[in-house]
Amino acid sequence: MSDNLDRFIKQNRSHFDEEQPSEKLWEQIEKGLQSKTPVPVRSLKQRWWTAAAAVILFATAATAYIIFKKTDPVNQPVVENNTIILPDNKVAKDADIAAIDPVYAQQAARFSLLIDEKQKELKAIQTDEPFLYKKFSFDIKRLDSTYTLLKQQLPVNPNKEELLEAMIYNLQLQIELLNQQLNIIQKIKQSKSTSL
Repeated sequence: MSDNLDRFIKQNRSHFDEEQPSEKLWEQIEKGLQSKTPVPVRSLKQRWWTAAAAVILFATAATAYIIFKKTDPVNQPVVENNTIILPDNKVAKDADIAAIDPVYAQQAARFSLLIDEKQKELKAIQTDEPFLYKKFSFDIKRLDSTYTLLKQQLPVNPNKEELLEAMIYNLQLQIELLNQQLNIIQKIKQSKSTSL
């Protein structure tokens, strides 16, 4: 069949070359091309960046909500006479911050409570995984020593608000590190339970 078609094309080649489309047809094609509005081309890379930005924005908003959400007022630390009173009527270790800024003092007390709770959870692996516990404790102690240095600079530093923000950020980093460490411990426990 293809031999017949090839032979037909070769025999009638001159007839194919003689026919030309009319000028009117070409004008209509050009008008059709010009009248169409251009469609914006978006690369796949741009869509990935948009999706990544949306995920980061969502994760940041979720983290901020979890950290700063309002809890039961009974469990909130109270600032009285430049001291921070925790829900269990203990005096917080960062009471000197209350003299400078009560809002930062409440945040610091709340974060300190979270850190203490998470460190208690972390202590549970001390007997099962002593090396891992030692490594995790070392990382937290490094951040805590930085916090202590910032706290020591607070009375003499002229820019107290910036220093308080750095202290709060350090506490947030400690909480985030503890969360990651607890996730690692959870994964280790899961892998041990599935291997048994």
